[in-house]
Amino acid sequence: MSHIIFRPSLITEARKWARGKFSPAFAGSLIRNLAKTLHYELHDPFGIVSSPPSTPLIFSFWHNRLFLMPYLYRKHFPSRKLIAMVSGSNDGKFLSRLLGQFNLFPASGSSSKRGISAFKRAIQAAKKEGFDIAVTPDGPRGPCYSFQEGVLQLSRLSGFPIVAVSYHLEKKIELNSWDRFQIPLPFSKCTIFVGPIFSIPKNITEEKLLELKTELSIALSR
Repeated sequence: MSHIIFRPSLITEARKWARGKFSPAFAGSLIRNLAKTLHYELHDPFGIVSSPPSTPLIFSFWHNRLFLMPYLYRKHFPSRKLIAMVSGSNDGKFLSRLLGQFNLFPASGSSSKRGISAFKRAIQAAKKEGFDIAVTPDGPRGPCYSFQEGVLQLSRLSGFPIVAVSYHLEKKIELNSWDRFQIPLPFSKCTIFVGPIFSIPKNITEEKLLELKTELSIALSR
């Protein structure tokens, strides 16, 4: 495995430049073209990709795996609908527009008030319109791999199960940002892990919630 790391100041300037110069359509095309060069190996032991349930799912993955997720979701679930929890930051606004290039939808919220509104919108979209939901449990500000309980509460309130998703890149650029954001190098191998499924009952105890939090965190870190 090999990867390249860029310093934080360069990353900040690059993000500002990209938001100003890259249109969402260009960024979407860039992701697709790069993603198509990769060699994929899919691990789907629970049959989530091969035989997905008819009910909505909550897909959970670490923030630094965002780059390929819109492409992978549309590739493996072409007929399903998804709404993603997105921050209200400038990066989040750009991501919201980028999601549209993959026919995906944002639920935006960064402060506590807007975050609650985003939760309600995502749950409503899942219950009334059959949308899947995407959540990064360490986003939008980290720390990296620090599991926040929002995704567990989203599952408990909505009644829909969480699916752990991750991928491992053989060769990548790793930004020296808070999330250690990963960008695949062309023609690299990408190993995808889907599952297991976690169901969160409404009357779950704090002890069991902590146990599931640990299990899910481990599943996301493959």
